[in-house]
Amino acid sequence: MTIVEYFSFLPYGKYAFYVWSAYGIAFITVATLFIRARSNHKQTLINLNSKYSRQDD
Repeated sequence: MTIVEYFSFLPYGKYAFYVWSAYGIAFITVATLFIRARSNHKQTLINLNSKYSRQDD
């Protein structure tokens, strides 16, 4: 199998714009959700750490 045969599915004919825009939107959505979840997780850990940390007397 050559490289051309391997990537022959990429053009998608007349539906290329629809298919690639759907892939792009899906990727951006998943990446945004991942980044926001990670940020939210870090902020929650910081908040819990400050809330339940013991103070040295």
